[in-house]
Amino acid sequence: MHKRPLSARLCRWGVVAALASTAVTVSACNDLLDVELRGRIPTERLDDPTLASVLVTGVIGDFECAYNNYTGGNSVHSDEYETANSNTPLLSWGERTIGGADDDYAVGGCNNSGNFANGFSNFGLQVPMHAARFQAEDVFARLSGWTDAQVANRTAMMATVRAYAGFTYTLFGETYCSIAFDWGAPQTPAASLAIAEARFGEAITLAQTANNTAALDLARVGLARARMDLKKWAEASAVAALVTPGFSKTADRGVETDRRWNKVFYLATDLRAFTIGDAYRTMNDVRVPVLDTHSPAFNTSVNLWINTKYTSRSSPIRLASFKEAQLILAEAQAQQALVSAAQQTINAYRAGTGLGPLSFANQADAISQIIEERRRELSFEGGHRVNDLLRYQLPWKGANGSTAGANPYSGRPYGQTTCWPLPIKEASGV
Repeated sequence: MHKRPLSARLCRWGVVAALASTAVTVSACNDLLDVELRGRIPTERLDDPTLASVLVTGVIGDFECAYNNYTGGNSVHSDEYETANSNTPLLSWGERTIGGADDDYAVGGCNNSGNFANGFSNFGLQVPMHAARFQAEDVFARLSGWTDAQVANRTAMMATVRAYAGFTYTLFGETYCSIAFDWGAPQTPAASLAIAEARFGEAITLAQTANNTAALDLARVGLARARMDLKKWAEASAVAALVTPGFSKTADRGVETDRRWNKVFYLATDLRAFTIGDAYRTMNDVRVPVLDTHSPAFNTSVNLWINTKYTSRSSPIRLASFKEAQLILAEAQAQQALVSAAQQTINAYRAGTGLGPLSFANQADAISQIIEERRRELSFEGGHRVNDLLRYQLPWKGANGSTAGANPYSGRPYGQTTCWPLPIKEASGV
């Protein structure tokens, strides 16, 4: 019997989208979607254009679920956190020992209680990411089949859905070793980023047609990010320069269900399972808000340091912003040997953050300082640090730790995971 790959069998592990602003539940199952709003709506009504806004909200909800897990998993995987617990698989996330055979990574969902059958995970990545991708593609196809007469603001909805699809492909391309889509063979990260570039381009065209500036800026930041990842420096700088000053978009979080909790806050601050990495404790930078709690972590022998960028389980997570666009612009300029322009861009960004100017000695120094600016501005969000570690082949934690090659708080050796591997269940079609 042919076995469908993990990315095509999302319902088996109960992938459920809890929508941010309505009492609607959308589930990616065999009959595609079950929508509940004061009762159950039959599956056949999913072709009803009056449900368009509900479906778009579902796309956003699925993406925010995936982005929440992605932010948390990548934050503790990077040098931003160290494991401060001794429970598996939780400890594995912070010690680079998560692998393709780990169900917590491969089949975990967005919930924080229950069991794997109900979607429980610490930082499940594969299923939520593919659910978000699948929903965005499916809902865009449905919107494309309807007319403006049937759906008010259809073009703006299509722009929004395409932008969120673009971010999903970007996240895959930035930190995964390889990715398989819909029964297909594994793809390279660059292939996923190329799809992201196309999706963002479509989103921009649609947003301009709809005169939707929010979707336009969201797509422009995403396109600049994807082109940066693809090393299309001139194209990245061109689109990054168009983002509206002051623009910022966050992924919403909430306390109404554990699916919506901010995972970084819950697991690192509430559960005390992770403590801030040593290098981040002494930066003395407003962009890296950390705090010594002077209290024990999960392992009582470890002192708990937390980040205060997230102050509750309902703290939103930044997705895209003008500030990120300026950092992309500066990096792209530096990569093109436009050192003076990069210095001007970075100092304008710093002035807007209340910081003094920097001086670049040469191209290499400019790139190094800009990556450090990214490390600080984008700390604890969006997987940016893992992306930069991979892009520039920077030392991973353990390379310069207080105990060579080991977590300084547990003494356990770090694993070898850098990019996220294709799950065994995906590769085997289990």
